[in-house]
Amino acid sequence: MVDLIQAASGAPGCRQLDGLTALTIRHFAGDSSAREAVQAQGLDWSEVPLSLTGCDPYLAWRAPQETLALGLQSAPLKALLTTLAPGRSETAVAIDLSESLAVFELHGAALDAWLSHLVDAMSIARQSGQCTRCRLADIPVLLLRLDPERVWLVADRPVAAYLSNWLSYSHQGAFDATR
Repeated sequence: MVDLIQAASGAPGCRQLDGLTALTIRHFAGDSSAREAVQAQGLDWSEVPLSLTGCDPYLAWRAPQETLALGLQSAPLKALLTTLAPGRSETAVAIDLSESLAVFELHGAALDAWLSHLVDAMSIARQSGQCTRCRLADIPVLLLRLDPERVWLVADRPVAAYLSNWLSYSHQGAFDATR
């Protein structure tokens, strides 16, 4: 993982994460098989909207019947993918999105100040364990607040280069002018 933007005194940095495993877990309302499969892998499940659970891998509530599982540790996610393979459950399925998603880690001081240049300020996940769906440069993204100085920004991989340019451009506007 190479930093796209180096964190400096008073300014956050950014890197695009490589080697991340990403799954979408889809289930019918009232389904328990998805939750049971997740918990069988020792992962935390939450039914709370806009919540983020775990600590690599992470599970993010994406919609009432969809949870996104992301992590650099792939073993529990690969096992989950096998358990919830198409046809194994009548009410749930896990699909590998690893090659479909781009994940940027924004980290460091003044992170919320930078995010307010990128997305609507009301869309920023401000507390650890929260996630939000919003738009960045008219691209739908998911923000996952891992801790006070670390956010994962999740988007479709085909727009990764565009988002990378926006991140650099907004960083310059937010922090280079103040130096």
